[in-house]
Amino acid sequence: MTAHIDIGRGPEGQAIGIDLAELLATRLLVQGNSGSGKSHLLRRLLEECAGQVQQIIIDPEGDFVTLADAFGHVVIDASAYSPREIEELAARVRQHRASVVLALDELEVEAQIRCAALFLTALFDAPREHWYPALVVVDEAQMFAPAAAGEMNDETRRLTLAAMTNLMCRGRKRGLAGIVATQRLAKLAKNVAAEASNFLMGRTFLDIDMQRAADLLGMDRRQAERIRDLQRGQFLGLGPAISRRPVAVHVGPVRTAGRGGGQGLIPLPQAEDGAMEALLTDRLAEAAAAPQP
Repeated sequence: MTAHIDIGRGPEGQAIGIDLAELLATRLLVQGNSGSGKSHLLRRLLEECAGQVQQIIIDPEGDFVTLADAFGHVVIDASAYSPREIEELAARVRQHRASVVLALDELEVEAQIRCAALFLTALFDAPREHWYPALVVVDEAQMFAPAAAGEMNDETRRLTLAAMTNLMCRGRKRGLAGIVATQRLAKLAKNVAAEASNFLMGRTFLDIDMQRAADLLGMDRRQAERIRDLQRGQFLGLGPAISRRPVAVHVGPVRTAGRGGGQGLIPLPQAEDGAMEALLTDRLAEAAAAPQP
């Protein structure tokens, strides 16, 4: 099967696409600083191939749960299930080829990491008869495959690195095509990033991230300055599923939106003298004494 999905337009207005069959075989790395349009790019990709291939999304911020309304994804609220139930859910996701969003936003950071690791490991360990093709999108991948130990304990670090390495290194034979997205390449474990053959690099300002992105795109230091000058929603793409030479793409529009707050300026509410203070302090002691949810 050959299916091209449209992700945006090039400098000459030409359509830039991704070969979905090639992507399933070669994996993808997306990088972009906060505000670069990284989540918008992932959403565009997921929307364009919805219904053509199973999608499994590891979502630490709950940004992608809105895909459920438009495309029928099942949202799994990780906070509602035990670790063993998470593993069983992953096995059933593979068995029934369900497109799902694993929403981790109600968990603390280390609990998010352990839950995602258990879920990914169970996907990987599914029986051979359930090795159907699936895109596995991991947003904020530097959390789950950190280059340095950070503050997580050693057991959690080993668990999550093993899960991410299996996804990117050995997942292809099991039908799992990893798409990892990160704000900073320098914070992502090199053995995870190195397994991707396709790259979409957005704006970044730190020299170490810019140079690593340029190295992956086959650009020299002078050409690497292009990465700093990219606008929101602009990416440089390279790889067998995208282009044999680096190509600029401006990501197209999406039909769904995240749950984050608005990015524009909103007029502040108007209040008479003392009215705002009254709103803040009205029955304050009573509210503070009430049990927390």
